[in-house]
Amino acid sequence: MQKSFICPRCFKKIQFTEVAYICTNTNANVNCQNAAERKLLYASQTTKGKCNHCGSVLSMVCPNCQYMVPDSLRKTESYPIAIIGAKEAGKSNYVAVLIDQLKNKISGSFGFSMRAGDENTIRRYGSDFRDPLFKRRVCLQGTDAGAVDPLIYIMEFDKKKKLFGKKEKDINLTFFDTAGENLDSKTMMEEHNRYLSYSSAIMLLLDPLQIMAVREKLNGKIKLPDIRTDVEDIVERVIHIVEKERKKNKKEKFDVNVAIVFTKIDAVDILLEPSSCLKNDSSHISKGYFDKNDFDDESAEMKSLVSSWLGDSLCNNLERNFENVGYFGVSALGSVPEEGSNKIAKFRPFRVADPFLWLLALDGRINSQ
Repeated sequence: MQKSFICPRCFKKIQFTEVAYICTNTNANVNCQNAAERKLLYASQTTKGKCNHCGSVLSMVCPNCQYMVPDSLRKTESYPIAIIGAKEAGKSNYVAVLIDQLKNKISGSFGFSMRAGDENTIRRYGSDFRDPLFKRRVCLQGTDAGAVDPLIYIMEFDKKKKLFGKKEKDINLTFFDTAGENLDSKTMMEEHNRYLSYSSAIMLLLDPLQIMAVREKLNGKIKLPDIRTDVEDIVERVIHIVEKERKKNKKEKFDVNVAIVFTKIDAVDILLEPSSCLKNDSSHISKGYFDKNDFDDESAEMKSLVSSWLGDSLCNNLERNFENVGYFGVSALGSVPEEGSNKIAKFRPFRVADPFLWLLALDGRINSQ
């Protein structure tokens, strides 16, 4: 059992001895005043976790913001991951495909199962991600601006298969995602991206089609999106947010692993060498372990591309401030949606899970060779 948790909504550290409870019994025949008033109750006011008015089992909530705390946060070690991306970077599509692949494609190879940690995750993933993308084959719209509750999943490892890494414990995955508009200024980031300070890992999704050097090379060859927030500005704001709350280690770096993920890599295919590893899927899933050589090739090539497009500043800033930085090129859809309808004619995602598997391997959660 865990002794404390970081609230997924207000990001306060809460001891489980300090949590509040609410009664959710809205049965009109019972007429529970605690439920009607949504009254906060504390352990001393309850009878073995039941409402002192109607006897119903109480729900655990954060005493600060009343977020309904999933019981999984008490039972399982938390591994919060911040997934951030500028507007139109394809973050919603990426999150949808990543979770689907983790549950249905990758879990068997790496010896784990994955299930939603609360009812809100079941509903939100189904309505906002799975149904439009996988059932209707429509490219997802961006996350609404403002605060959104995270997606929480429990990753349970099969101890008999011995496919996991040094850490054998099941983990509680908390995926924080936010609207692209929330990255447009430092003030907006401080308000809506406070979870950056508490995350075990950061996945920063960037759109290569927002880089001027790339746009110049592709102008007239493909339809380019509107110009949004500069990718280097986003990276610098992330560093500012993290350094406000975290202290650096003896190497003067932050102990948080950062995956720099360039989405829509299929859109820049004509800029890649014929032998580029970014043209093919990775080998991690087929081998059943994180393939270090595959990662080294991908990260080195992507870093080289970034340097050729932007110069050395972005990579230097990241590697100067963070202990581990990996560079990835992925495609959640594998093709450009049809103009107007946003329908996906050819659905061929590739390398989507590479950044996540790298983070798990670094943390000793899965085997790497």
